Amino acid sequence: MMKGNIVYVAIAAIIGVAVGYQPFHALHAIVITGYFFFLFLRKRALLFSCLLTTSIFFLYINWVDRHNTTILPPDKTDFTVRFTTPVVIDGDRLKAVVRTKEKEDVQLVYRLKSEQEQTELSRLAIGMVCSFKGALESPEPSRNFAAFSFREYLRFQYIHWFVRPQSLSLQQCHATSLTSYEKLLTLRQQGLREIAASFPTSSAGIVQALVYGERAEMDDSLLAGYQKLGLVHLLAISGSHVTLLVGACFYALIRFITRETAALLLLVVLPFYMVMTGASPSVMRAVIIAMLFLALRYKKSAIPPLDAISAACIVMLALHPYSLFQAGFQLSFIVSFALVLSIPIMEQYSSAFVRLFLTTFIAQISALPFLLYHFFEFSLLSIPLNLLFVPLYSFVILPLAFVWLGVHSLSEVAGAFLVHLLEWIIEVTNEWVHFLAESYSLSVVLGRPSPYLLVCYGAAILWAFRRMEQRRYRAFVYVFAVIMLHAFLPYMNRHGEVVLLDVGQGDSIYIELPYRKGVYLIDTGGTVSFPKQPWQKRNNEWDVGKNVVIPFLKAKGVRELTRLIITHGDADHMGAAAEVIRHIRVKELMIGKGGANQPLQAALIQVAKEKHVSVVEVKKGDRWQDGETVFYVLHPDPSLSETADNNRSVVLYAKLGPLSWLFTGDLEKEGEQQVLAAFPRLHADVLKVGHHGSETSTSEPFLQVITPKLAVISVGKNNRYHHPHQEVIDRLKAQHIYILRTDEHGAIQYRYTKKEGTFTVMVP
Repeated sequence: MMKGNIVYVAIAAIIGVAVGYQPFHALHAIVITGYFFFLFLRKRALLFSCLLTTSIFFLYINWVDRHNTTILPPDKTDFTVRFTTPVVIDGDRLKAVVRTKEKEDVQLVYRLKSEQEQTELSRLAIGMVCSFKGALESPEPSRNFAAFSFREYLRFQYIHWFVRPQSLSLQQCHATSLTSYEKLLTLRQQGLREIAASFPTSSAGIVQALVYGERAEMDDSLLAGYQKLGLVHLLAISGSHVTLLVGACFYALIRFITRETAALLLLVVLPFYMVMTGASPSVMRAVIIAMLFLALRYKKSAIPPLDAISAACIVMLALHPYSLFQAGFQLSFIVSFALVLSIPIMEQYSSAFVRLFLTTFIAQISALPFLLYHFFEFSLLSIPLNLLFVPLYSFVILPLAFVWLGVHSLSEVAGAFLVHLLEWIIEVTNEWVHFLAESYSLSVVLGRPSPYLLVCYGAAILWAFRRMEQRRYRAFVYVFAVIMLHAFLPYMNRHGEVVLLDVGQGDSIYIELPYRKGVYLIDTGGTVSFPKQPWQKRNNEWDVGKNVVIPFLKAKGVRELTRLIITHGDADHMGAAAEVIRHIRVKELMIGKGGANQPLQAALIQVAKEKHVSVVEVKKGDRWQDGETVFYVLHPDPSLSETADNNRSVVLYAKLGPLSWLFTGDLEKEGEQQVLAAFPRLHADVLKVGHHGSETSTSEPFLQVITPKLAVISVGKNNRYHHPHQEVIDRLKAQHIYILRTDEHGAIQYRYTKKEGTFTVMVP
């Protein structure tokens, strides 16, 4: 009865995990009701087993989640830990997952103090046990809307703490015997190091990704380029890799042993291969399916491909139910399901090119909702580029990488030849990826779809594929219609919003007017860099533009900024501006009068001109209007001779919904006095506190005139300047002004209509 029907049980398991983990939503009721009503009408024999499966997985994820808690006391200071994963040293930072003597995994993070210490601790290895004094620190929750949650990511790995040693030395460590799993991880690390030593930096990361499923050594910009062009799946070990390897090994083995013995031998080897290649969701799926086929071949039986994929899905959810919420799991299975279900469509055509096109097209369309949810955009070049890159990787680069792996230790000459050949092919490929991603990606930014929009995508894609089986392709107009709806929804939204992004010690304020009449960004934040010695520099430095501002804008579906407003020339306000201009179209760059003479702003203007962005200098008395909203420029005043850059900040006033706002940049007392002298009756309901709450800003006379009801402070958590100053906080509290701070509350959002508005914070 179950042959060909396991997919319905797999869907039931997915529903059970999804509903069991997430807060119950009206959409859950719609999905559950719709699915089981469908089973009642079309697959009544499966109704009971699917209901049972949903119930079991619902209870299972609840049980798992309830027991996914820490047993370590927060005030623990003495630690004895065992290194269970490879140690990663990047510049002056050391990271590894370690297991405490209480048998709980924690993420160890240590700041290296010297190059000598870096060299010494590079000898730390899996299986070493170390003792030290340190402190536990809870991972931060998401501090910005639509941002990646590192706390949730670690919790899905059953990790609840960072441990930060006061000091770490090999004298405090000793080696222990390794488990079989740890021996495999050690072999994997040796293989990665061998590739890094044999290949140039430009190609080593690609070869490591193809052979061992490891992308840590890849250049961030190159990886982002592959992602932007929809090619990143080529760098993940997936079904095609495993099929190629298993097929090649099987047909090589049957020359010497029976088919049954070959299948049995591969069944034993595949779990080891899974560990050696990182055990990502795509690897686990491919290995489980391969093992199912081999087991059945050993028993001289067979299983439909759809049943194999469905069984793999159920097994993975049973082993690790949190995997359902990983992008890799979702993309791996949805594309696999779509391709298997589309086999009858592809069998209608004899042309290899048409089949390749259909495979690429089906994979990209089926993955579209998930790509938009996790990455907010897709590239129109994705399908044509996949037509070129899939054969290149599948039939040239991947086989050459494995041939090198097999022959380099046997023949130094052959190994060197393959290294040079692969290096040339990969470098040419990488150059094209860089060029297209930066200049001609044809990327369509739509933003993160709502749950209801995801349902619309799913229904349209399913219907289009259904009609595609009958060679009726006009149904894809419904998919296009949903894309258009997604693109134009912001222009039908009567709500506007103001968001103070949490960019650490800096400012970045997003303003979107109702019906998207205008989209502004006041400052961009920026990482203030301090001089570092060569050994301290990290390969992948955290960047506020790439990691916070640009993902936020793309999640909002922002394809164009009406104005990028730079209040003044400090790096913590404009350091990420050039990155924003390179990734998001900007109609107009607005700076304060005279700002073009400041070095950082002059460099930014040059970038703006290269991107054909209009540059406007504003001063006191300027104004502009979009829709019904008018923005007034209150400062700077060119007739005054301010000396401090902070007091040349652009100061803006606007009424957004029922509340009036005053945006002050880094204005200090002197600048505040100049604003009050020009506008003695100035009042605002919401004050963006100047200079992050420094004691040199937000003076008593200024507050007495402005009389705000609410003060918002953009400031970094535990910043070295100790902002906001206690005197400023006391002054605000003395006047009964409510305070919201990004260091305590994360991003701050004000969502409004013409008559009402609501404040929301990311960290309650």
